[in-house]
Amino acid sequence: MEIGDPARVLLVDASQLITEGLRISLQRTRRFRVVGVAHTSAEALRCLRGLLVDLVITDLCVPGGGPLRTVRDVREHRPTARTAVVSEMDSPEWAKAALEEGASAYLLKTTPLRELLPAFAEVLTGTDTLPDPRLGGLVSPPAELPPHTGLPQLSAREFDVLAEMLKGLDNTSIGRHLFISTDTVKTHVKAILRKLGARDRAQVVAMVLSGRVPH
Repeated sequence: MEIGDPARVLLVDASQLITEGLRISLQRTRRFRVVGVAHTSAEALRCLRGLLVDLVITDLCVPGGGPLRTVRDVREHRPTARTAVVSEMDSPEWAKAALEEGASAYLLKTTPLRELLPAFAEVLTGTDTLPDPRLGGLVSPPAELPPHTGLPQLSAREFDVLAEMLKGLDNTSIGRHLFISTDTVKTHVKAILRKLGARDRAQVVAMVLSGRVPH
């Protein structure tokens, strides 16, 4: 991209309404040019392989792959491009997982457009990580876990705790949901980290969302 040229953007979201709305809004600024639109992970990968892009704006959950599939594909196939996740998942844990996988920003779909556009421009300047300041204000839906039979190393209770961790809940909240003490939750979390080979909670979330949980 030459200095002064509009940034080349790939939009990835299951909703055509969202991608079309973003496309129109971005191109009106004349700072961005949408060169591709994808509604599945496979379509996004084809675009990444065939198009020169400077910025990928993607939802966290896109049909056809794990929630972090497109973030990883950008890092592998277009390492010079920047990635901004725009998601309805309002969870600091999910945001941290996306940023650790290579995203430069994690923004909420509830963010007004007048704030999203400057954030996209900021990402292009090389900002390392840009989490949405509104994160944590809502209850996020749970991530999809593999069946318990796919994680035989975890006990049934550890599996339940893992499911609550993916919602972004802290140990106290998990204890209330599962009717166990906070100390018991801490014990289960430590066991989950050890059995899955993760260094912290964020890495566990990233492993599950990307489908890289060891069996």
